[in-house]
Amino acid sequence: MNSQQAKQFLQQVFTALVDPAFTAQEVAAFFSKDYQQNADGNLLNYEEFIQHAQVLKNTLISGKVTLEKVIAEGDRVASVHLVEAVKKNGQKVLMKVIAFYQIENGLITSVEELTHMIHGEAQDRDLGSRVSH
Repeated sequence: MNSQQAKQFLQQVFTALVDPAFTAQEVAAFFSKDYQQNADGNLLNYEEFIQHAQVLKNTLISGKVTLEKVIAEGDRVASVHLVEAVKKNGQKVLMKVIAFYQIENGLITSVEELTHMIHGEAQDRDLGSRVSH
């Protein structure tokens, strides 16, 4: 996968993740069953990640991800991206994320990410890994 292909793939993944029109199960189609995520030290497996996707669907009314940088080397991809979201209560969140992905057979098998909140409420710092309301 080259950097342009990786950017297109990640944009599809993030659109499904933050667009309320997509279900958590549609998001799941991009991830392997043995998926592992480390977001700011919070570890999630596949089932927990799907739960996280559902929490986002229940929390956000809209979202947008802007990929600032994407680098790909074989099955490894790195990105720097901004996540802008509006919660159902009208509060806005802006986060900068640095992430490293492992992709096998067209599915994401792991992600390591660091998230920095630029704007938003302190209780939303865990939006990158939240699994309960």
